[in-house]
Amino acid sequence: MTKIFAGLKVLDFTWAAAGPIVTKQLADNGATVVKVESSRHPDSVRLGGPFKDDRPGLNRSGFFADFNSSKLGIAVDTNHPRAHEVLKPLVEWADIVADSFRPGVMERWGLGPDQLRAINPSLITFSSSLYGADGPWSQHPGYGAQGAALVGLHGMTGWPDRPPATPKGAYTDSVSPRYGAAALVAALIHRQRTGEGQHIDLSQIEATLNFLTPQLLSYQQTGVIPERAGNRDPHAELHGVFACAGDDCWIAIEAWTGAAWSACVSVLGDGDGSDELQAPLSRIGEARERWIEERTKSWDAADLADALRSAGVAAGVVIKGSQMLAEPILTARGHFWYLDHAEMGRLAYSGPAYRFERTPSELTRAAPILGADTDDVLHAMLGFDDRRIADLREAGVLR
Repeated sequence: MTKIFAGLKVLDFTWAAAGPIVTKQLADNGATVVKVESSRHPDSVRLGGPFKDDRPGLNRSGFFADFNSSKLGIAVDTNHPRAHEVLKPLVEWADIVADSFRPGVMERWGLGPDQLRAINPSLITFSSSLYGADGPWSQHPGYGAQGAALVGLHGMTGWPDRPPATPKGAYTDSVSPRYGAAALVAALIHRQRTGEGQHIDLSQIEATLNFLTPQLLSYQQTGVIPERAGNRDPHAELHGVFACAGDDCWIAIEAWTGAAWSACVSVLGDGDGSDELQAPLSRIGEARERWIEERTKSWDAADLADALRSAGVAAGVVIKGSQMLAEPILTARGHFWYLDHAEMGRLAYSGPAYRFERTPSELTRAAPILGADTDDVLHAMLGFDDRRIADLREAGVLR
């Protein structure tokens, strides 16, 4: 079947996570994505673990592998004075040029949005940065963990009687790529209709700020600063994570109606049916949660989840990272794709969480070894001959 982005050509200067996750969506759905790095300036994620077999190496990073499936990789020193001999023809070839550097970096290489469109007028350019291209902080370097703090996610994560608990690492790197991919699709539809390219400036913190819309609206309406509430939800009868039998074993339970709460009490047994336990959570605070956990801690998490779901209560085991490859729901949906990597061997790659009925996604290749596809790309896409490639390599452009 034809893939959604079949025929789309992407020149990918993105690095770390937020940018590469966007271009991964294109690559896994049929686009030809050429990732540009060099041995002098490799993607920073290559330098961080986890590494296969705990052996560090530029081609052994699990995160890099997962963010860059289905892409081609070329090695071009973008700071070299002759780099334009390779990059300009690639810009002419491309439909999209994407980057995730601090604003101004691409301009210094002669690859800013206006400079790129002077080479290729119908080009779509995409830039992802923490703060966006303008504003007083646009030139500050930054990463997703800082972004999550600046947005306010740290202040809203944790328990009211304790300091903020940092949410999962670079949170903006997980949220903003979804907005970026949607914006690129909109730009492609616009170009299909009008023939016009355009520039997309994505601020990772602005995209992620949308996740705190309810808290912002509440503050605007009431003037009360929202506080951390652990795992609770003010609209739920029960909403939390509770300890189960075993070492560091937990279950997540949600009861949104009185009927679901009653079913939860029935499954856990020996409930006294007191008015306190039947009252809304907002009245009894932690009492209901303590009552629940006194009973969940004697249950196996998986058995309890099955029992609660059978009774109509939403529940799920809290899965550890080491358990995910064998998690039955992910296995049943075929979430993991097994691909052969030139240095790390056969690995499981995360596939997309969505499914297209008529244009299914496909992870076509493992993440690229640094510069592995340089010669093939220059030959096949740009028509360079062996002599020209050898000259560029000898000059230090290709490394």
